[in-house]
Amino acid sequence: MILQLEALSKTFGKTTAVCDLSLQIPAGEVFGLLGPNGAGKTTTLKMISGLVVPDSGRIIVDSVDASVDPDGVQARISFVPDEPTMYSKLSGREFLRFIGRMRNIPPDELEERIEFHEKLFDMGEWLDSRAESYSHGMTQRVVLSSAFISRPGLYVIDEPHVGLDPATAETFNRMSRAAAASGAAVLVSTHTLPVAKVLCDRLGIIHEGRLIETFMTDEILEKDLQDIFFEITGTGPANVGDFF
Repeated sequence: MILQLEALSKTFGKTTAVCDLSLQIPAGEVFGLLGPNGAGKTTTLKMISGLVVPDSGRIIVDSVDASVDPDGVQARISFVPDEPTMYSKLSGREFLRFIGRMRNIPPDELEERIEFHEKLFDMGEWLDSRAESYSHGMTQRVVLSSAFISRPGLYVIDEPHVGLDPATAETFNRMSRAAAASGAAVLVSTHTLPVAKVLCDRLGIIHEGRLIETFMTDEILEKDLQDIFFEITGTGPANVGDFF
C-alpha cells in the first residue's frame, strides 16, 4: 500500500476541516478525491504533503510513518498545490533543474527528463524565460513537469486541470496513467466531475470534512456521476427561476 491515512483529523479554530478520515491507495491506482468547495480536500492533501500538521491520526507513505520520519515521507511524494507557484526570477528550466538537484537526480539524466517534458508539455518557446512572465497555465505545466520529473512513489495533485487547455489536460491524464502503471499511486483532488470520471480508477466523495463513500469508477459508467454526487453530498444547483 502506497498511502494509508488512519483517522486523520484537523480543525482550524471552531471549524472542523477534516474529521476521522481513513483511506488506502495502492500502487498502480489513480484515486480521485471529490467534494464541493470547503469540503476538506485541500486540507487533506496539505496534511499528506507535510504543509499542515494533523491534530490526530496517522499518515503512512510506502510504509514510512510521517510522525516518525517526515523527511522520509517527503522524499516519496510530489505535491502540486491548487495554486502552483515558482521562484519568479528563475526560468522554468532553472526551476526544473533546482527540483531535480533537490531530488538527487544525476545531472545527465535530469537534462534528459527536462528535455522530454519540454516537448511533452510544449514549453520550448518560453521555458528559458523568467517565471514572472508566465501565465497560470504556463506555470502549471512547469510545476506538473517538476512532479513527474521527480518520479516519486506518490503523486498528490490538487485541481490539476486548472489553467490547462484541453490538449495539455489530456497529456496530464496520460502521464498520470503512465505513472500509475509504473507502480506509483496518484491522488488527485477535484470538484470537476468529468475530470474524475475520465482520469480515476476509484473515487472518494468528501463532504464537511468526512469521507462519505468510495467506489470504483467503472461502477458508475452507466450512471450519472453528477446525480450521485448531489445525492451523497446533499448539494445541487440553485433554482434560477424566471430571473431573465
